[in-house]
Amino acid sequence: MTAVKNDINCNLDFAVRIMGELASYPYVIIKDYRRMGINEKELAVLLRILHPYFAKGKLTLGDVASEFGVTDEEAKVILQPFLDKGLLKSGSRKSYSCEGVLNCYYEEWICEQRKPKTQTGAVRSAGNCEAEKQLIRDLAGLYRRFEQELGKNLTPMQSEEIRSWLEKDGMPAEMIEEALRRSILQEKRSFAYIKSILKKWRDAGYKELREVLENDTKPAKSKSRAGKKNTAGKSKYAEIYDKY
Repeated sequence: MTAVKNDINCNLDFAVRIMGELASYPYVIIKDYRRMGINEKELAVLLRILHPYFAKGKLTLGDVASEFGVTDEEAKVILQPFLDKGLLKSGSRKSYSCEGVLNCYYEEWICEQRKPKTQTGAVRSAGNCEAEKQLIRDLAGLYRRFEQELGKNLTPMQSEEIRSWLEKDGMPAEMIEEALRRSILQEKRSFAYIKSILKKWRDAGYKELREVLENDTKPAKSKSRAGKKNTAGKSKYAEIYDKY
């Protein structure tokens, strides 16, 4: 009888120990992991990578190395497939962002939050949901382009400003990308310079990239004959330089 009681106590102690090592993950990651474009084996590795992130809200190279009991160089090899898929993103000081993982489920979450209560609302909500999905895709693409071309991570204020250009000002993503492209061609890789270009276009009433490009090729008909004489000696590219 004593032996049985000891066995029960041992089992309870073991159960408490095991339960004390539980890790918390959003269930949707396990339930719908294929949304991230990974298989079961990759899921098991990713969950271990994410363990420090969900435990303390951040993820570093040292965290991953410690989790797997490997060196920093070996940890980089473990992380690389998920960086390639865009699920993780390398940051400063050997830290990593898990935004890519969360974005995989964000669109679905938006749709769930906006599920209609009536059939009439369902039609409206479907359109809104698709618009939200497109906004997320546009934002993700713009954030990536800006950080690649400017050579640094966007600040929260800059990220919010890009969102404002899309949502509040109604500028299409291709128009914002064109402003970025022109800043690079002018060798002025500055967020403020890009902002000034977009302000000029907004003040001019441009709503589409087509209007911007059409204005680039439009001849200056309003100039007087005297004005033409004064600019006769100027470079044919002077108008472009003056504009930007």
